[in-house]
Amino acid sequence: MIYKSPEDKYSGGLMTLNDKGLPTNFKYTEPIKPSKIQKIIYGNNLKSFLASEIIGKKILEGENDIDYFFIDDNEILDFIDTDKLLVYIKESYSDMEKSEKENETFINISDKKTYKLIFSKKAGEDLIGKIKDNAEYFNLSEPFIRLKEALEFICSSNESHK
Repeated sequence: MIYKSPEDKYSGGLMTLNDKGLPTNFKYTEPIKPSKIQKIIYGNNLKSFLASEIIGKKILEGENDIDYFFIDDNEILDFIDTDKLLVYIKESYSDMEKSEKENETFINISDKKTYKLIFSKKAGEDLIGKIKDNAEYFNLSEPFIRLKEALEFICSSNESHK
């Protein structure tokens, strides 16, 4: 997750979960405040640049035991350079949708709740089945709320958290 504070500070975070939705690891970057020149040069691509070059590389470094990562921001899906599978997840409250795209699927959770998943590369049926099993056990969107709160705290605090 990439978080931008009201003070234009950016921080990235990664929370790994077990199959019951409990955190097993938490990594983050110290807040980064882009310079005025970076804002001018990168313009609307600043968030993508930070996701790819600064935050993404630091956060994903050394994460060899993880097969895939959920992200909640479709904008950065194509900008994080990794061999790992990235899965954009979005909660929807509409009737079950069908996808015609190869890298996209929908998981029906209840009568009206659906998860839309977009994969950075082809995902196997066994992985989709594992995600469906996890979705039956815990809310896949909820950890993003906790992660965002942690990054908000990190960006609002003036002290190092390492």
